[in-house]
Amino acid sequence: MQKLPDLKALQSGDMAAWDTAFLWLWPAAYGAAQIQLEPYLPADVEDVAIEALEELVEKVQEVNSVEELKPLAASIAHHRAVSRLRRHFAAKRGCGQNESLEAKTQEAGDPPEMGVWDSPLAMLEEKELADALRRVLAEIKPPQGAIVADFFLHGLNYGEIATKHQVALGTVGVYLKRGLGSMRRIWERNEK
Repeated sequence: MQKLPDLKALQSGDMAAWDTAFLWLWPAAYGAAQIQLEPYLPADVEDVAIEALEELVEKVQEVNSVEELKPLAASIAHHRAVSRLRRHFAAKRGCGQNESLEAKTQEAGDPPEMGVWDSPLAMLEEKELADALRRVLAEIKPPQGAIVADFFLHGLNYGEIATKHQVALGTVGVYLKRGLGSMRRIWERNEK
């Protein structure tokens, strides 16, 4: 097992400690970048991993233990890779040209067909949103989270929800209102 780098030495900027830390952190940063970029921008994987470790040097003062560095390096690499993909696909889609949808439809006659998975970026954004929504719904006390999911995600009406969750029909709206309020508070808290 590899010896963990000394956090105090890293925080003081000791180059030998950073050399050791680099060898220890590289697989986590590289792996996180590779997962996101390999299918679309494989040449950028190493650059993103290096950028993530450079950013980690700036953030080392914020951690309390050396064990926090590996997941932090992976997280930074993941976010940098996602940002790189977003820039890549945004440039590919529009090359910085902004044109209204109405103008395009007037030119073409019919609206363009949009698939659910127009690009890997759309897939990534939808996955991230679904993961975030799943986490928020899990935090809401039962049965509010399940009722919100059944109404908004599964398309059940009030009667179906009342039957499924064995609650009075008149309370479904109350549960929905409370659940949405809880979701708003959780989103706001998570944004901070």
